Amino acid sequence: MRARTVIIALLVILGSVPVQAQILDDGNMLNRPTFANQGGSYYNFSSGSGCDLMVSVWGYVGNPGRYRVPCETNLLDLLSYCGGPLTRGGTEAFLYEIKIVRKGGADRENEIAEVFEVDLEKYLELRDVPTVTSELLLFPGDLIIVDGQEQSNMVLRIAQIIVAIASIVTSTVAVINLTK
Repeated sequence: MRARTVIIALLVILGSVPVQAQILDDGNMLNRPTFANQGGSYYNFSSGSGCDLMVSVWGYVGNPGRYRVPCETNLLDLLSYCGGPLTRGGTEAFLYEIKIVRKGGADRENEIAEVFEVDLEKYLELRDVPTVTSELLLFPGDLIIVDGQEQSNMVLRIAQIIVAIASIVTSTVAVINLTK
């Protein structure tokens, strides 16, 4: 009888271990980067004028992916097409350090010509706005990387762990009481 109780208790404990992997933080798994769209996506905002460019957007935006946009599209317009920067659900996009990876010209399209950062906050807050906004212009093949971070909610995580432990203890006590 005692061996049977020990086996059932072990099964309950071992069966409850995967519960920890199910703990959620704002609808996402813990320690996993949050992006609005996990798959490869393509968006076509071409104007039909025949002058379009293909650019890619990665990171903390509403809809990262590959975009076909009109030639006159600038960085601010592109971020609007992407659903804007993520600023909800415990995530924050860093608008002060958006990276642009620019490819070489038509003869060097497989080479990276330059990588630079754009501080969009200075445009949005109207501080130190340069008179020339050429850094906001997009070129074919540009890769825009919007970096960010997830803000941890330690209280929520501790509460979730306590609930998981309490569930395991309650199940174990119930099994022991049933086998008596």
